[in-house]
Amino acid sequence: MDARLIEIRWRDLDALGHVNQSVYQTYLEEIVDGWLREALGLGEGEVWQYVTARVAIDYRSELRQTDVHAVGTCSLVRVGKKSVTLCVEIRAPDGRLAAEAETVIVAREGISDADRAALVETTA
Repeated sequence: MDARLIEIRWRDLDALGHVNQSVYQTYLEEIVDGWLREALGLGEGEVWQYVTARVAIDYRSELRQTDVHAVGTCSLVRVGKKSVTLCVEIRAPDGRLAAEAETVIVAREGISDADRAALVETTA
């Protein structure tokens, strides 16, 4: 999957001029949602019903507004019967790793065979 660019907005910053750690979660949600939309071929207005069950973030370096964009990538770790485990990275445009996360999402109605195949295909 392609990298996703997320604009670093002024409101994302803390008093020291860094992207606030809580904003990284919002970035993760945008990256995961975009990845799912692409992997599952969702059209405009279509959603995949899921909830986030777990997120573990390791912060590696700061992002500042001068970085202009955060660059996010997402990859599949595993697909279970109801859950999907993903590895998400957030980098600065220069390639510097800002954060890496493991997130587990749970499909509200389980994962269909077609959705499972589409998710697994993204790793091929």
